[in-house]
Amino acid sequence: MSCFKTALFSSALFSVAPLSGAVAASSWHLALAHDREGNVQSGTHENLIAGIRNGCQLRVAWGTRRTTDPSQTIEHIASPVWVSVQNGREVEVQLSDFVINLGVLGKPAADHPRRAPFGGTEKAVNWRANLKTDGTFDAVWYDAENGNFIARVPQRHQMKWFTDCTPKTSEPLFPLTD
Repeated sequence: MSCFKTALFSSALFSVAPLSGAVAASSWHLALAHDREGNVQSGTHENLIAGIRNGCQLRVAWGTRRTTDPSQTIEHIASPVWVSVQNGREVEVQLSDFVINLGVLGKPAADHPRRAPFGGTEKAVNWRANLKTDGTFDAVWYDAENGNFIARVPQRHQMKWFTDCTPKTSEPLFPLTD
């Protein structure tokens, strides 16, 4: 093989640049999307529950538009630390220990007045949330140092629930007994 052919062959084998228009395959699939009231927009509860029962990893996405300035939005996605399937239909998850005010710690409180009810800017504040497929979202803020409760804000959000596999069957994890 000539040097030119060898170089061309080696270049093709070890190229790291993606082909034009190529999209990386993702193992994450939308299992369920619902509105603020829990009304299904796409997917099904059965898809989500089948994923959970088959040991798939789970991610939940939600977001909002600022009411005072609708041009400002935020989107979140998180992997739960706890997952529950209730009555074979409802899914509830818990998100854990996010330092909610990390970006403003040590900054002047006067520059961030919206943080005051949620622990301010002087100390680290942890945040946890409980999310359900009925659209409920219960957020809790607490002092990272001593665990003291700061605030609870029940709310509703549209959510998207993703699994990292697409299982074909769904049997309860544990047999239901009378």
